[in-house]
Amino acid sequence: MNLLIIILLFSVAINSILSKAKDVGQTINMMVSFLTLDNRPTSLLIPNLCWSQYELKMLAKAVSKVGISWANSLQPNRMESFLQHNVIVADLSCNATYQFLNTANNQGYFKSPYRWLLLGTTDVDPSNTLQDLNMLVDSDVVVATNVGEGNFLLTEVYKISEKSEMILATRAIWRQAKNNGYDTSSHFLIKGSNHNETNRNLSELINRNDGKKVNALAKILDNNGVMEDYRNTKVLSIRRRNLRKHPLTMANVITDSNETRRHLDDRLQLHQDSITKMSYAIVKICFQMLNATENLIFTHTWGYRDKNGNWQGIIDHLLKKEADLGTLTIFTQERMEIIDYIAMAGSTAVRFVFREPPLALLSNIFTLPFTGAVWIAVSICILACALFLYIASKWEASVATHPTQLGGTWADVFILILGAVLQQGCTLEPRYAAGRCVTLLLFLALTILYSAYSANIVVLLRAPSSSVRTLPDLLNSPLKLGASDFEYNRYFFKKLNEPIRKAIYNKKIAPKGKKPNFYSMKEGVEKIRKGLFAFHMELNPGYRLIQETYQEDEKCDLVEIDYINEIDPWIPGQKRSPFKDLFKINFIKIRETGIQANNQHRLQVSRPRCSGTLSAFSSVGLTDMKPAVLAAVYGLVLALAVLLIEIAHKQL
Repeated sequence: MNLLIIILLFSVAINSILSKAKDVGQTINMMVSFLTLDNRPTSLLIPNLCWSQYELKMLAKAVSKVGISWANSLQPNRMESFLQHNVIVADLSCNATYQFLNTANNQGYFKSPYRWLLLGTTDVDPSNTLQDLNMLVDSDVVVATNVGEGNFLLTEVYKISEKSEMILATRAIWRQAKNNGYDTSSHFLIKGSNHNETNRNLSELINRNDGKKVNALAKILDNNGVMEDYRNTKVLSIRRRNLRKHPLTMANVITDSNETRRHLDDRLQLHQDSITKMSYAIVKICFQMLNATENLIFTHTWGYRDKNGNWQGIIDHLLKKEADLGTLTIFTQERMEIIDYIAMAGSTAVRFVFREPPLALLSNIFTLPFTGAVWIAVSICILACALFLYIASKWEASVATHPTQLGGTWADVFILILGAVLQQGCTLEPRYAAGRCVTLLLFLALTILYSAYSANIVVLLRAPSSSVRTLPDLLNSPLKLGASDFEYNRYFFKKLNEPIRKAIYNKKIAPKGKKPNFYSMKEGVEKIRKGLFAFHMELNPGYRLIQETYQEDEKCDLVEIDYINEIDPWIPGQKRSPFKDLFKINFIKIRETGIQANNQHRLQVSRPRCSGTLSAFSSVGLTDMKPAVLAAVYGLVLALAVLLIEIAHKQL
């Protein structure tokens, strides 16, 4: 009798061991099918798997056959680009698993790009056991539940926020292979038509014996079993783009007027806070595409460190997780370390704008009509005529004399040449044909040159200069400089330490001992209109004000010079936000469909251009005639000096 009992107990133990080995074998086959499902590079991590050494060897052998490496640790020192290949496996039936999951949760291992496969049974409800873990919309966590008869239900689990309910979405069903096919005697399905977005629990599973196949989107058969894939797309963020009215918050910068809060999307008062309105229009569409509830908060600055090292404005709201997105923000190295830049949802620029200064202000226009080669040719022609006149006058003086005749000296020739060049004539002239021919040719050539010279001078008197095109040109020009009175201007002027930029700020924006040249947009644009002033401003509101207030001819000579030299601003978001990929995909869609370009066209104005070739009358000023006036003054001084010398010579 005792022997019979021993044999019976031994038989039960053997059957239990064989059954467990069979279950482990099926689990390993399911794991291999899961790891190879998407044909992605994969590494298996089993840091807390409470299996026996024999079972672990079976697992290692199975994954090695399909080219998958494995390790016993989480490998925290791996590069970010490698982490997306890791699949971490944990068995929910192990005693220490939940402590391990809590530790992994605190260390951020459920965030993207980590992938998880949790092994469970029908006795474990993921919606309850995993509720306290932060498996948010960017997490890739799959619970593989053994529902018996060699079948596994693979369920994605995630939450929209830390305090929201767990969402279960069927990813796939795995069945063991039988006779090179799969078992149709134990089909089961999930009730409900929406397999990817409806909350489920295991009580919704029912058996089917009618031989009909489950309506899966794809069935993949391998040597281990059959995987029925229920995903409508392999892109995780696309499958989870419905946030179910979850509130998302945008932080908006208001610098011009509090009225902006009322006119964010009605195209009124477009010259105020234009970049805020442009950002909001795109973010609003993104929130609608995600089926999220829109919340708005407002601040007065984009975000800079104060004297105590604390952040302000949008950056502060993002760091405190009070906002999910913010107004378009310029890239800085400090910001990139603490926030993520999500997408370029619009374009704007901050630059120096000025009217081209008159050419006469920067150059001596009286030397510009002719090129250097022409001036050399004219000089050679005059010297040749002077030489011939000297020879002719010398010969005439030896033949006969006359009161109005050239005396055969260089002084007489110089006076005659000078009178011809200045179109004034001379009382002395040649008396014979040779000298008169030379004089005639000299006056004819100089008259033609004088006509061309005068015509060019008339054009050059009102011509703008194109010599101010770079920051060094701006620094060395006679233009006065100023900037719009916004915090980003004060920040970047002090932050940029490149020698030219630093000199521009120290010498022309904020000279020592003087009040810095920061003005309102209206004041700065008016100073641009008056000329000889460069204003550092945001182009869109500045150009809109120019378009509304300038005359047509005043729009024709506007010039831009980039001081900050930054790329277009991007929408900022929280560092490693679970919604980051959702935002990126939707912003790209908005851009690709032309909505962003249309929004920019509606809210922005391009650089003003004058209509046609309108020209307005403008008087010639003293500045334009400065070289001529200086020549007259120098001539007068020289004449007085010569007079004094002559008087002294006579007295002595």
